[in-house]
Amino acid sequence: IGKPQTAPIEVGSIAAQNRFKFIFQMFVRAISTPSHPIILFLDDLQWADELSLQLICALEAEMETNNFLFIGSYRDNEVHSSHPLRAYLSELKRKEIDITEINVGCISKEDVNS
Repeated sequence: IGKPQTAPIEVGSIAAQNRFKFIFQMFVRAISTPSHPIILFLDDLQWADELSLQLICALEAEMETNNFLFIGSYRDNEVHSSHPLRAYLSELKRKEIDITEINVGCISKEDVNS
């Protein structure tokens, strides 16, 4: 849609991370509407890095829209009490973000074959 008028200003790594979170939030707000909501599903959150967890938390906690739904899955046997994911889940609960947890147990071979 054209070339940028000026080059982006070089910033440090923390400022770049904050810029990315802000731009991504603006992007989600811009494309999500009541008639076209955004649903983001991420699997294996037990392997997510710290910055990805920060972005997910920011999207959930700071979005000014009801047109965004995040669904995440993780293996609870791999997420111990000091795992970063637990800290972010606790932070979202502290901010009174609605979280629905569904525990899915082991699926037997018979269940898969039926």
